[in-house]
Amino acid sequence: MEKIKGLDTLRAFAVFFVIIQHFGVWFDYTSPSGKFITNVLIPDGGFGVDLFFVLSGFLITSILLKAKIAARGNDRFVLIRNFFIRRALRIFPIYYLLLFLLFAINYHDIRHYFIYFVTYTANILSWRTNSWNSFSHTWTLAVEEQFYILWPWLIIFVREKYLKYVFGAAIITGICSTYYNMEVQGHMGPLLVFNCFDAFGMGGLYAWARLGNDRLKRFETATKVLAVIALCLYFYWKIAQLRNYPLAGLSMIKTVNAVIALWLIILVINNRSAWIGKYLLGNRFLNYIGKISYGIYLYHYVYLGLLFNTVNGFLYRITLPYPALNKTIHDSHVDYWIEVSVMIGIAAISYALIEKPLLNLKKYFTYIADTQEIRSGV
Repeated sequence: MEKIKGLDTLRAFAVFFVIIQHFGVWFDYTSPSGKFITNVLIPDGGFGVDLFFVLSGFLITSILLKAKIAARGNDRFVLIRNFFIRRALRIFPIYYLLLFLLFAINYHDIRHYFIYFVTYTANILSWRTNSWNSFSHTWTLAVEEQFYILWPWLIIFVREKYLKYVFGAAIITGICSTYYNMEVQGHMGPLLVFNCFDAFGMGGLYAWARLGNDRLKRFETATKVLAVIALCLYFYWKIAQLRNYPLAGLSMIKTVNAVIALWLIILVINNRSAWIGKYLLGNRFLNYIGKISYGIYLYHYVYLGLLFNTVNGFLYRITLPYPALNKTIHDSHVDYWIEVSVMIGIAAISYALIEKPLLNLKKYFTYIADTQEIRSGV
């Protein structure tokens, strides 16, 4: 299947939302307009994560369905084996390289909770302790990895006509389990993989719907209607939070985020605007950021804890002989973009030297010889 233009751009925005959540914003957020922009107009990191989950559900399901159809009864265990190998080549190298490096330098929390991090169960750790730690942003990677373990078996071995029930059950499971965990533990509750099944299920259901024109049209129409409702709820929560009004129905926020994310994916895939296609969805910078977004996400929180002060101190020392430059660099706006640029630079080097060479090995583990994979960094 051809490359789906613009999905890397969505990834870029998703990782930017996470960066803003942890780095803050580059403008004055204390003024009334700044508060409104920060708290209402700019989606938070939670939305960015849910967008990643819906994208994963859609892309992984699309790839597996296409491979399953092309297999035509051939050994399906080969499909699953190659899926796991390809995922390992994409996910494991820089994750374990960073983890063992942090272990070696005795980075805070790593040795104490090492068994959780090395087994991709950081989400279970945060769920059990009801708290965050210095490497807990990897809870989302743990959820993704646990999703990968289960999902291929369902997609490959369940007959196509029953898959819609699998996706429906996943969505219901995500909604109900999230409600239960938020009632018991509050906002820290829904960190387990089945709490995120609603996002994965929506993405998967869309991938399945795209196999038939009639059901695709019905699905996209229904999503547009749900997106209007979701956007109303989303901005209600945002404005209520800004004005300190009582909040209701927050257990549905992840599902609402997922519906909006799905709607955005549909808009991107169905885009007919040449201007949007060229300057936004086809923007080379955004596409590149989307391509290296895994590295940006993995490294950014460690960068804040490990290198942020070191980089700032280095820049301060080398610019001391030049007062004007020193003052410019340490302007809050300039400093912010320097930090973001350094972070992107680290991820870019990681991608060029480690990730890309290993990703080239995926050609030895194709799903089916006559099947073209969806190419969007998965």
